[in-house]
Amino acid sequence: MAAVNRWTHEQLLVAFTLYSQIPFGKLHARNPDIIHYANLIGRTPSALAMKLVNIASLDPFIIESGRSGLKGASNADRELWIEMDQNADVFTQKCQQAMQYFEKPAPELTLHDSEIKDFSGRERTTIIRARVDQQLFRKHVLEAYEHRCCLTELEEPALLIASHIRPWSHSVEHRLNPSNGLCLSSLHDKAFDRGLMTFNEHLEMVLSPQIKKLKSSISEENFAKYEGKRLRLPVRYLPDDKQLAYHRENIFLSGNE
Repeated sequence: MAAVNRWTHEQLLVAFTLYSQIPFGKLHARNPDIIHYANLIGRTPSALAMKLVNIASLDPFIIESGRSGLKGASNADRELWIEMDQNADVFTQKCQQAMQYFEKPAPELTLHDSEIKDFSGRERTTIIRARVDQQLFRKHVLEAYEHRCCLTELEEPALLIASHIRPWSHSVEHRLNPSNGLCLSSLHDKAFDRGLMTFNEHLEMVLSPQIKKLKSSISEENFAKYEGKRLRLPVRYLPDDKQLAYHRENIFLSGNE
């Protein structure tokens, strides 16, 4: 009987993929996405929700925050985290393959905060095409900033981005570190990413000359009025001073180049 109820590796990969994207407060059996995927993988919504909470109990972010999930995490659950740590690219491919195995074709999900830097009006990115490691980073950063932009206080999840301070492509070891992230609105994320704004050693917003020369009311409302404003601190994982210095020195367009 125990063998019949044992979770397959593919089922666990689906569960981990869901965990990477569903907010902590929505890991329950009434969540429509959990219900949908539970049906696909042949588990009850309650069993899948419990598995997600077990995975949460092993999440370094959860452990460091002092919270804990259920105590029933299995060795197989632990091995998922080890797999991702060893090679995030290969692990993401396995997750995508597992999702595709159970769901053909993939419908659109109802998740409200799973988009990956795409507000162009195109069809939303589904859970199958999302990178698990990037989604975990987003989940942890937004949780740390209580789902509010650290500059404007905007609280709409679909318009919030977990911005890397040191860009994703510049440093592998800092990719998943929440202290290398800021929760910004999509507009300010783009400006931060392009070096049009940064934060000084006092965590105050600094504008590039390229932005400061703009005279429109839109630029005044979205940028000039925030110049010198100190960013809203997260409840944990303070922004890393070294990563902010890197951004100022290597990404920010100071006009001195």
